[in-house]
Amino acid sequence: MFIFRLMNPNLIQFTFGFNLPLFALNDYIWFDSAIDLFLLFFVGLFSFVLLFLFRLKRKRLALEDQEKVAQYKIYGFFSSILFEESLSEQEFNRKVEKFKKKIPFKKRWCKELLIENIIDLDKNLKGNQKEILVKAYLQFGLFTYMKSLLETGRWYYISKALYYWRELGYAPSSKAIYPFVKHKNMQIRTAALLAYISLSEEDPLKILEDYADFISPIDELKLIDIIQRKKIKKPAQLGQWLDFNIPTHVGFVLKLVAHYNALEYKDKVLELLENENEHIRKSALNVVKKLYISDAESYLIKMYQQESEETKIFILDTLSEIGSTEAENFLYEVVNSQNRSEILLAAMEGLKRLDSEYFQKEYAQQSTLAAVKKHVLDPHI
Repeated sequence: MFIFRLMNPNLIQFTFGFNLPLFALNDYIWFDSAIDLFLLFFVGLFSFVLLFLFRLKRKRLALEDQEKVAQYKIYGFFSSILFEESLSEQEFNRKVEKFKKKIPFKKRWCKELLIENIIDLDKNLKGNQKEILVKAYLQFGLFTYMKSLLETGRWYYISKALYYWRELGYAPSSKAIYPFVKHKNMQIRTAALLAYISLSEEDPLKILEDYADFISPIDELKLIDIIQRKKIKKPAQLGQWLDFNIPTHVGFVLKLVAHYNALEYKDKVLELLENENEHIRKSALNVVKKLYISDAESYLIKMYQQESEETKIFILDTLSEIGSTEAENFLYEVVNSQNRSEILLAAMEGLKRLDSEYFQKEYAQQSTLAAVKKHVLDPHI
């Protein structure tokens, strides 16, 4: 039996709307079993959770309302400053300071709402209006705010700051970003690399010399996209970078060689075809194909036997693009050797591309080569 002191037992019925299975004696509550006690505890806990969720919902709705009001005011503010002519520096600063008092500017979400609006507007405006957005960004102290995110040391806030800076395209922020290519968190190092190359105006690709991480295929695509959009000039150190110790760095530099059509590094590319690292050899093969380096023909034939099946197919494909009579004879030799169907298809396709007489030959009916030739002529067979 469990006994608890209760100041007013009638409050239980008033609060929960029903009588609990208990016996009251004066101002004491008597529980006949642990089930009665558990029921009281459960009802109390349920009420507490319900109240907590209700308050949380109200708080979230209130915040959403605040954000909507702030967003409306931000729209109005930028509309007024962007399309108002002959606004002096002093008057501009006064308007910014006055507007700060109209929104909950000290709140983090409000600062980030301003940043996101500036980013969106920057993507759709040109010329003088872009300069006004940069002035607003600085006058609101948002550059200082983003630096403070870096100083928190928390990867989430650092990543957010790097993302915002990259989207804003504010070049001076590259100096604050540079140290983060050596951060202990790999994701931050990668984000810093992309942001720095996207923003820096002084030899941005030189940062590769300080970047010690693996460059993934996805990162390569992002970097090439940045280089194309920014129209970054060919770096003078391109030839030296082909001697990087990190294979993925060399692979990326080879992509730069192809991007810049840098045929002056042809001899180095041919040398890398014999590198012990497969990733580097494949990257060099890609340059040979894209830049149509016919001098590589003998190198490709020589390296063919020692390569994986995937690389062999790429070699055959490259030979069909750059090949001469020597390549034609080699492809025919491959066709007549014992090989898997994928290899035979690649070699036969190469003969077709080279418009070789070997491709016109008739092969015995029901033979593998006859079937391969039919498939090359009609892939649906």
